[in-house]
Amino acid sequence: MRAKLSFLDTLGIAIGGMTESAPRILADHVRELGVTGSSTVIGQGFRCDAAHAALVNGVAADIVGWSDISVTQMTHPSVSIAPAVCAVGEQVGASGSDVLAAHIVGTEVANKIGAGVKPGLQLRGWHPLAVLNTFGAAVAAARLLRLDTPTMRNALGIAAGEASGMRVAMGTMSKAFGAGRSARDGIRAAILASMGFTGPVDVIEARDGFLQTFGDGVNGSGILDHLGAPFEFDHPGIALKRFPACTRSHNGIQALLDLRAEHPFAPEDVDQIECLVTPAVVDYLKYPQPRSAFEAKYSMQYCLAATLVDGRLTVASFQDARTDDAAIKALMSRIEMRIWDEYAKHGYNPAHAPYGCRMSIRLRDGTMLVRQVDTGPWEPASPATWDDVVDKFRGNAAATMSPEDIDLVVATVDDIETLGNIRTLMQLL
Repeated sequence: MRAKLSFLDTLGIAIGGMTESAPRILADHVRELGVTGSSTVIGQGFRCDAAHAALVNGVAADIVGWSDISVTQMTHPSVSIAPAVCAVGEQVGASGSDVLAAHIVGTEVANKIGAGVKPGLQLRGWHPLAVLNTFGAAVAAARLLRLDTPTMRNALGIAAGEASGMRVAMGTMSKAFGAGRSARDGIRAAILASMGFTGPVDVIEARDGFLQTFGDGVNGSGILDHLGAPFEFDHPGIALKRFPACTRSHNGIQALLDLRAEHPFAPEDVDQIECLVTPAVVDYLKYPQPRSAFEAKYSMQYCLAATLVDGRLTVASFQDARTDDAAIKALMSRIEMRIWDEYAKHGYNPAHAPYGCRMSIRLRDGTMLVRQVDTGPWEPASPATWDDVVDKFRGNAAATMSPEDIDLVVATVDDIETLGNIRTLMQLL
């Protein structure tokens, strides 16, 4: 069920994301390339080869910044893995259960490799999903292509040569390109391996291999310790996003909503807001005065200010023009975020509070409001329900799909284990 929640969630975000410019630009590019195939580009009215379909769909799934995340491993798996398994599954006519199993295995590999190099991978400027998901997509595609073990080892070796991405891309379209590119490159690695193309079969541990290059020589402890035992979806779990912004802002947003619900106040009543957070939060939320909607998703100041002004935080809250909104800018100037020693002494992203936030709000009448949120909404400790995800799916799909088709997609995913061919689902998209 946990994997099914992520799968439906990712499809919905990709449907909604297709209204954005970035995936539409890529869709036009793929049309110009003239590639043909049997894999659906969601909402665009055409099919192409699996690799390019996954590229466009992966960008659509990530562009809004609303995808699932492993809070522990600090990466977003499904934005790449789900598009990859849908594209390859459609190409080979895989069953729904095979597609879901490939999604689980791809997520497992991507996240467990990430466990062996965190937080050094992030701290050195690598973009985790763009790097790790290339391996995950390769394994997921290889499973659907039914590659044997030696061939799958070559697929991983080929994938390693393509794995890349820098965090500097955050705040631009190129951040989402990392999600689509890793899906595309993982598929391509699996296909090439199936044709006899070779790669380094000891790519993880070899001299000049993954651990040395991306992990700065770490020993990879954590990669094999719990591979498949338990699976990531079971523990530590995959969090779904309640808000369409960087997950590091969610604890702060939730703290603000909680305090405002308990002690109603207007934006103009706020004198100052202080957010004491973990090192990981400060590291990622690097735009105190964002200049675009993309940068605003990585700004605690903007997310809190927009939440105060709008009363909630939705996709509509993120527009380029709103970063110059006078009311929002005035509030942002009164919001401070800094690392809290009580969190930092437990590490970069403490196990008990990976993106924790202790919020203090001083109102103009002198009232002080304080709330500490260690684990955010829809994290494994307080997971989203099926109904939560269905509601989110409906909201994302409503602009481009009829209520009847939305119901049909939801029902199909709900019963995906019995689906004979994934093409039935993809035709609806």
